[in-house]
Amino acid sequence: MISYEEGSILVRLILAHVLTDFFLQPDSWVADKRQKGWSSVYLYLHSLLAGLLSWVFLWDLNLWLPVLIITITHFLIDGFKLSADARLLAKRDGSDPAEAEIVSQKRFRHFLIDQIAHVVILLAVWCWIIDGAGRFQLSRILLDYRLLLYTAGYLLVLRPAGFLIHLFTSRWSASLDLNDSLRDVGKWIGMMERTLILTLVLLDQYSAIGFLVTAKSLLRLIDKPEVPGSLMPPRFSARKHTEYVLVGTFLSISIALGTGIIVRLLL
Repeated sequence: MISYEEGSILVRLILAHVLTDFFLQPDSWVADKRQKGWSSVYLYLHSLLAGLLSWVFLWDLNLWLPVLIITITHFLIDGFKLSADARLLAKRDGSDPAEAEIVSQKRFRHFLIDQIAHVVILLAVWCWIIDGAGRFQLSRILLDYRLLLYTAGYLLVLRPAGFLIHLFTSRWSASLDLNDSLRDVGKWIGMMERTLILTLVLLDQYSAIGFLVTAKSLLRLIDKPEVPGSLMPPRFSARKHTEYVLVGTFLSISIALGTGIIVRLLL
């Protein structure tokens, strides 16, 4: 088991990282780092600040070596991210909207990889500080029944559920004009919705699910209002669009609710 003091060390390390990356980094620093990359003085200052703040939050001079590791790895992770972004932006053609969207997606992916790498380093440093190598055995974690059940539930409501909904509603999508929608936004909305509903079911917060369903239904019902005299495409029908959206929404909600109930029963 992890004590409150040991858990507090991890929380303090994460707080130091969040403050360094998102609160104590002026826009001028970010702009200079993007422009100069590895040669930016603010990249070095930012990395030193990450280590110094971690040391302050740990409040233990004997932990200088873990702090040094945090500083060096922060510098390397941020530097490689800046290089990847610079190569990406150098190839960008500003006149092509499709390419601009791809660049935006890749930069978002770089950001996620950057933050995940920082968190992994902090977890490794935390395990070293609390001497957790012998206490956290990977085989025991991977074979934990509850963890496997939670993982299976969330994986099911992400891609498999989306694939099932797409197949079920494809019979009606051909009769609708969906070209004015943002690409893949519906898919991401569905995944976030099912993830949130599954989480609320596991937390036994069914009233919050009702509020979520009501809010989304109202927003989607007014998403495509009939406007007299508007230049809508000939194939457009507000009623058909609303029915199509509601079918997908209620199927998505049903899958998430059913998965959550089954997971709770199996627990």
